[in-house]
Amino acid sequence: MSITFRIPTARQGQTGMGQGGYGCYQLQQAIGEPVSIALRSPLPLETDLAVIDHGDRWTLVDPQRPDTIILEATRWDSHFAATEPVSVASADAARAAFPLTDDEHPAPHCCSCGTGPESLRVHAGPLGDGRWATPFRIPETHTVDGRIDESLVWMAVDCACGWFTSHSGDQNGGRGVTVQFAVDIVAPIEAETDYALVAWPGDYAPDWDGRKRGAAAMLFDRDGAVVARSRSFWVRPATG
Repeated sequence: MSITFRIPTARQGQTGMGQGGYGCYQLQQAIGEPVSIALRSPLPLETDLAVIDHGDRWTLVDPQRPDTIILEATRWDSHFAATEPVSVASADAARAAFPLTDDEHPAPHCCSCGTGPESLRVHAGPLGDGRWATPFRIPETHTVDGRIDESLVWMAVDCACGWFTSHSGDQNGGRGVTVQFAVDIVAPIEAETDYALVAWPGDYAPDWDGRKRGAAAMLFDRDGAVVARSRSFWVRPATG
């Protein structure tokens, strides 16, 4: 067991918890190969976390509570669904249809999709063809030695798919949580550059199957080329 990373408060998702995309990115970087990651329990903030290599899988735990798995990663020969490119202008128009007000937002402090001045405001809205989209730009302040912080891409994809799964389809309005997540960045992403981030069902069923739903995402540059792609699986918490 070796301590590998901690999640700072600046990278929270829902208030008081680490953002799922950020935690998954940090775990994937620690492992160093393509994996699919399952989120098993909330990500603690400002806590030294440890990666355990089990040979056929990896788990992330708080050493003070080693029996509680936070994230679990397995090797995966990734297959990603594809969709037609969306322009930045169309993504911007979709964001104008974001379904929540600031007062209704469930994660106002999220660096990716929150409502504060430091947020990237990944507020996906419906395109009108079953897909959801938002423009996406990484500020120069989120670069190190000229390279972007790629964790922000993982965070943005997670948030865009979250809005899509929770607010589209016949069972509109039920908020889901990420339980399986994989991201592939396929081309360099530049700071201070506009991209279009699109979420849709991918090759999963088009709507909720009981409490379960799948999603795919793609990030397109202004020329319509794919620079990142993702797939994820979501579960709506049980009620009652």
